[in-house]
Amino acid sequence: MLDRRLQADAQVVRQISMLGGFLGRKGDSEPGVKTLWLGMQRLRDFIKGMAHMQAIYNAK
Repeated sequence: MLDRRLQADAQVVRQISMLGGFLGRKGDSEPGVKTLWLGMQRLRDFIKGMAHMQAIYNAK
């Protein structure tokens, strides 16, 4: 159970880092802090944009 949880967590970190520019090629090491930070910023911006779009849609 714990192993599956760790794999899921690692996959989430990898997906967020891809938003920050991590390519995930075969020879690449794990993503760094800056890549994760940039990915988190992009994720935050996307969530804020979705909230704004939902507010516009619900205002009609």
